[in-house]
Amino acid sequence: MVRYYWGRPQDVIRWYLRGTLYLSAQSRKSYIEKIGAEPGNLPRLLKLLNNLDDIFDTLDTDSIALLCLRYVELLSIAETTKRTGLPAYQITAKTGKVMKKAKEIISKA
Repeated sequence: MVRYYWGRPQDVIRWYLRGTLYLSAQSRKSYIEKIGAEPGNLPRLLKLLNNLDDIFDTLDTDSIALLCLRYVELLSIAETTKRTGLPAYQITAKTGKVMKKAKEIISKA
């Protein structure tokens, strides 16, 4: 049996993204209420948050982890290649799958 200190990698990433999206949504909601601004992309953000499990259930953890590595740390593909040892085409393909699924969910909002 493999033990992980923080939990299974897929669950750690899932809960990290859920927390980040939730905080972002709450911050926007508070700003909108305070200023009286238009909702903007808040409905799309909430739709993505509510459907986050759909992304995780249909994509492998490595793709999501790579996306997190690139966008949370704002790395270029070249930097990600150095850190992971994966070729650029694999990084592009894996992160593209996650973004495509997220865009499908957002477009339905």
